[in-house]
Amino acid sequence: MSDQEHRYQRISEHLAQIDTDSLSQPWKMGFEYVPDGILIEGVRYPVLKMDWVEGLLLSQWLSIHHQDQKSVMDIARKFEDLMHDLHRNNIAHGDLQHGNLLVAQDRTLRLVDYDGLFVPALSGERGNEIGHRNYQSPRRTLDDFGPDMDNFSAWVIHASLIAVAEDPALWSQMHDADGEYLLLSGDDFSDPSSSAYFPDLLRHPNPVVNASMSQLSALCEKHLTEIPRLHSSQSSTDLDTELHVPIEGASGDVADAQPGRPSWLDGHLTRNTLESSFYTRSFQGWHLREFLLALLGVLTVAAPLIMGMTGYLHFGAIALGALTMSSVFFVLSAAARFRRGEIKTLRNNQRSLDQLLALNAETVANYEKVHGERARLRADEQDLIEKNISQNQQLTSQLHQSYARIESDRKAASDALTQELRNLRDEKRAAFAERLRPAQQPWVEKRLPSFLLSEAHLSGITSKHISSLVALNLRTAADIVGIKRVKGGGDALLMTGDGRCVKVPGIGPVKAESLYAWHQECEETARDSCPVSLPANDEAEIEGAFEPLFASVLARQTVVDQEAERRRNGARTELAVIRTRLADTYQEKLAALRARSEDLDLLLSDMRASAADVYRLNQSKNLLTMSARKISYLRYLRFLYLRG
Repeated sequence: MSDQEHRYQRISEHLAQIDTDSLSQPWKMGFEYVPDGILIEGVRYPVLKMDWVEGLLLSQWLSIHHQDQKSVMDIARKFEDLMHDLHRNNIAHGDLQHGNLLVAQDRTLRLVDYDGLFVPALSGERGNEIGHRNYQSPRRTLDDFGPDMDNFSAWVIHASLIAVAEDPALWSQMHDADGEYLLLSGDDFSDPSSSAYFPDLLRHPNPVVNASMSQLSALCEKHLTEIPRLHSSQSSTDLDTELHVPIEGASGDVADAQPGRPSWLDGHLTRNTLESSFYTRSFQGWHLREFLLALLGVLTVAAPLIMGMTGYLHFGAIALGALTMSSVFFVLSAAARFRRGEIKTLRNNQRSLDQLLALNAETVANYEKVHGERARLRADEQDLIEKNISQNQQLTSQLHQSYARIESDRKAASDALTQELRNLRDEKRAAFAERLRPAQQPWVEKRLPSFLLSEAHLSGITSKHISSLVALNLRTAADIVGIKRVKGGGDALLMTGDGRCVKVPGIGPVKAESLYAWHQECEETARDSCPVSLPANDEAEIEGAFEPLFASVLARQTVVDQEAERRRNGARTELAVIRTRLADTYQEKLAALRARSEDLDLLLSDMRASAADVYRLNQSKNLLTMSARKISYLRYLRFLYLRG
């Protein structure tokens, strides 16, 4: 481009003045124009020195991260900040699109391709490009070169990011991996009513998506000067806590949230409570019952010894008594232990754990069944999405086919009318020629003798033939005025200007026809050079005769064009009605699938929590079993005599 060097200089100078530390993020790339940067064969040429940029194209990054709603929303905010930086520094890029926006590893944006940049030093000049059509207003021209030329494309990119952040499924539904756009293309902006995707977005159940796309649709109709600059909105500032579409596997412990859990379980199933509530302490509190049992135990051991030492009873009686007292002690001590509070607590804990395990067991057993149903719902949702896309594409294809048929019919009718006009023009010229013929005849008769036969160079007419013609005084076009066939068709006579019919040796019917055709050509040539014109009244008469005929054809052409436009409007209207009905049905089915999916997500979350609970309950049961050793019968006997 002839002025590219001038533009590069102004752009380079302006970018150099921007304080990088004042920017929201390091989006500005080094861009330095060096007038004599390279020496080639003794001649210096300018170069551009630019920073190397590391990052993913915005579309590539979204293909990888579109399910991460918070990250996508963060990129939307970063884009808002970038646009604020551009406006604050009186810069417009001119070609904002996915290929010129890169996402760096730290999830900040980089802006590249500064060829079409606007800076204040270029005010009053025309643009050198109008940007990627899939991101620009249909009304943009090269005259729209100024600080606000990015406004439309900024809204396109921002609305797309907000929509994907709100509903990640839109990316797979609407983005074509081979398409040079995010969600919507230039065709969608040119005619939103006939778009394959705009109607679905405008009826999206998510209010944020609906609002942003409604705004974008309205901007398609505005001139570039009427489009406001991108500004922050509630849709892009409060969405951290208002994301409407759940993500499976999102950050955070789903089990900790435990949605839908019965409140009475909360006191039983937390980790700390499980470890404390089901812990069994050793025997505590030595009472009168324990004193009497300890005394009985001492007597059970001491009485047989004393009796044996005194010889009061024989050995058999002593052994029987010892056995009886031991049995009584065992029964009484076992009964006393059974009635201890620690034993009651152990039994209650075991019963509670068994009940909780039984309560969760059925839920855990149904997990695979519910998980399978959730997977089927997801597959059904994807099938519904793909079917909807296919149906919309078919509708668009049908519209194009209808347009093709309408245009074919219109062209056929127009071609017939064009031929009719051509015939009328020929008839009009013939009418003028016929009316002029009597006035032109003297001029023609005067000019014909100047056309010499010897100079005609007619095919098949040799010098010998010309000599024969001259011998009969036939030298010019005025001398041959017609031909006359001889009966039998084997010969022909030439009719001369003086009324004769002569037979020329060597001139048969074919050569005679050739000679007469030459005469007619000479006559037309003479007539065309005639200065005589029709009188005004004769010309007006012919014009008046043909004017209504021409008007009739033109009127019918207008009817044909109007009928074609009426049919096109009808096809568009019919498509819009069908598409609206299709969109309503699609959204109704999709909403039902997603509602059921959300219910299953909650249920699966409960089930995952239940699985974790079962694991902890089993751990608690093992802990309870081990701690029960502290209140075994032997520990109770030890407690009776050692109190510990």
